[in-house]
Amino acid sequence: MLLVCALGAAAAVSGADLHRLWDDRCQQCHGHAGEFARHFLTVVDGTVYGRRPERDLRQFLDNHYLAGGEVERVYAMLLAQARTGGEFQTKCSGCHGSAAQFARNSLELREGVVYGRKSGRPVAEFLPRHMSLSTDETAFFLQLLERVTGEVQND
Repeated sequence: MLLVCALGAAAAVSGADLHRLWDDRCQQCHGHAGEFARHFLTVVDGTVYGRRPERDLRQFLDNHYLAGGEVERVYAMLLAQARTGGEFQTKCSGCHGSAAQFARNSLELREGVVYGRKSGRPVAEFLPRHMSLSTDETAFFLQLLERVTGEVQND
């Protein structure tokens, strides 16, 4: 019976909302994934390292409450977060909450394009006129929203 439950749980995690997965398995010890990545992880030549600079973070994740395809997906999420400076939290969270909440509740990814759930319009059409964002900021936030929407949408 336990084996059946364990296999069912493992199957349910495949394609899971990475932010909920983090919150369920990691947040209690490590806090918010973005803050953790920005404060405790280092990126060198595209590889993420934690406290032990001789060990790729993948090795740690593989032995620390994650398995299989979730290791690569969480690793990619942490890599992206370590490379950003918390711009969504600074500029957007006052109205939209966390990026994961916003993506989960208000956005959907269709064939690689992010759409607003209510408007049905591509976010790329709306974002350039939102909050007087510069061209660079628009590109940055569009890429961020595409990534986060992919992280929270179940496959």
